[in-house]
Amino acid sequence: MKITENTVAIVLAAGKSERLGEPKALLNCGNQTLIKFIVKRLESIDLKVIVVTNSKLEKSIEESLSSTKATLLIPENTDYRTGNLIAGLNICKNPKQILVVPVDRPGWSLNTIKHLLEINETSCPVYEGKGGHPLLICKKDLDFLKKSPKDTPLNSIFSTKKINVNDPYIHLNIDTQEDIKFLKNFIDKFES
Repeated sequence: MKITENTVAIVLAAGKSERLGEPKALLNCGNQTLIKFIVKRLESIDLKVIVVTNSKLEKSIEESLSSTKATLLIPENTDYRTGNLIAGLNICKNPKQILVVPVDRPGWSLNTIKHLLEINETSCPVYEGKGGHPLLICKKDLDFLKKSPKDTPLNSIFSTKKINVNDPYIHLNIDTQEDIKFLKNFIDKFES
């Protein structure tokens, strides 16, 4: 199946969550999982969403996303983030740009997403001098990405323009049990 929209969000949710000790995508975010929380926000601004995960999480994520339009993709080898991204890109038909959304970096606002989507250049948001996610990759860099080895770090494939945003949770990174407290604060703020 080919995804045909000009802009596609690829949610990377194939990690093993070794430091956290439980699947990040399935963390409780109020009355839904983290993956559903992310996908619903992206779909709320009419983005087509591809979720890349691994075979161990496939059934749970599929159940969690049953009320969304997201496409679930399970690559053969999910060991490399760039390889997972390339797998997602390979099911897109001629995208103009893709938005790379790691499941463990959910602290972005819709305003930041909209701002990134207006830029015709590979970009990432920056708050108080520190870069965050998601990453926008534009057409010219998508060609470099497709031809790259799956274990290549993204920052060695292309350069990224830094876009200043007023988004204090942009650095939220879910890696440890302590980080879940910050996620809860973000979710509470978001839902209020």
